[in-house]
Amino acid sequence: MGAIFGKQKNNPQAQVTEHDKAVLQLKLQRDKMRQAIRRYEGNLAKEKEMARELLKQGRKDRALLLLKRKKVQETAMERFVKMMDQIDQMVTDLEVAQMNSEVMDKLKQGNEALKLANEKFSIEEAQKIMEDTQEAAEYQEEISKIVATELSPTEIAEAEDELEALIQEQLPSVPSHNLPEVQKQKQREKESKRVALAAD
Repeated sequence: MGAIFGKQKNNPQAQVTEHDKAVLQLKLQRDKMRQAIRRYEGNLAKEKEMARELLKQGRKDRALLLLKRKKVQETAMERFVKMMDQIDQMVTDLEVAQMNSEVMDKLKQGNEALKLANEKFSIEEAQKIMEDTQEAAEYQEEISKIVATELSPTEIAEAEDELEALIQEQLPSVPSHNLPEVQKQKQREKESKRVALAAD
């Protein structure tokens, strides 16, 4: 039961590599720095407002202390931003290096597979196979010419008649009676003539 539903331990894609661990650690550190920056940003606004209030109260020394602490936090934020940029660059470099390594592995495998495929036939064998194929195609063409018979003029005429019949089947049938508008026009002309004769 465990073999069916359990994890396969030898699956190479499921294994976490040192590269994966390094990238994860860098991203976790970057996230911690982002949280610290958000925290500092919230504190900076509060401390500036508190310094204003202390100045209104005449506590200049306390306001100066808050502004100094604010400056220290701003400097720390700037350092964190620079470190985050370095971490992002490192993550990108690691991902590119990993991709390059994978591409090189695939190229190596492809090259080895190509060599194995090419070892199956020598150039002479390949040329012989191509010549044999050409000869077989030419032979088949000759047989086809011998077997093929041309149509007689009667058979050609029958085929053309059959085509014409198919075309006629697809064409819509033409009505044999007059269209309603034409009939009404003729009716009016007859009425006009009758009225004109009756008036004479």
